[in-house]
Amino acid sequence: MVFPKSRVTSSVLVNAERGFERAMASGRLMRFVVCLMVYCHLFWATRAQAQAAAPGARADDASRSRLHGLAALSVGRGLRFNNPYRLASPLGDDAESLSLSATYLDLMLGALFAAGSSFQHGAAVSGIVALDGIGQFGVTPSYLVQSRLSPRLGLRGRLGMPVVVAPDTTWGLEAAVGPNLGIAFGLGVMAELVGSVFFGAATEETSVTAIPMLSVQLGLFFDHEVVL
Repeated sequence: MVFPKSRVTSSVLVNAERGFERAMASGRLMRFVVCLMVYCHLFWATRAQAQAAAPGARADDASRSRLHGLAALSVGRGLRFNNPYRLASPLGDDAESLSLSATYLDLMLGALFAAGSSFQHGAAVSGIVALDGIGQFGVTPSYLVQSRLSPRLGLRGRLGMPVVVAPDTTWGLEAAVGPNLGIAFGLGVMAELVGSVFFGAATEETSVTAIPMLSVQLGLFFDHEVVL
């Protein structure tokens, strides 16, 4: 079937406009989150310096419990090892072939408790938004563990259960591990290798669809220590 030229042109313009609006909204969200992280970083760094210089600073801080508040902003993309719904960016010719996921933005908030001189554990929750393709939003609660390899370098791992909220509700299991490097005043850079499997709706071939994925994330984090 051949559509009239005016209708095709109108459809192309509408899709282009929607894509442009989504890109602008994603850019504004990223700038807002980065500015918020920088503001928090400067605020808590100034406060920590003032407390350390105060005449009444406690001398027994080393023996007190510590809580680390975390905020992280990452950008990632992954490989799907099964593509039963014929999603975008396939790298092969059939449903079992590899395909690329959408680029996504991951905003994480969490807390870590000290469990020894170099080991910490806690919990986090992440909000994930697709930056291209079909609009997607998900939430991932996770259990965190972290080992300090040096004063600046750490190795962090997490186990979580991602829940896709839109466009369709589904869930999965996730494990991630990666290094993080502190730069100054709690601000640093991080990377994660994420392995996950999502369970989707039935197809003609199977009653429950399992979609394994492997993703890489790169981003910034802010770590603020609170002495309890």
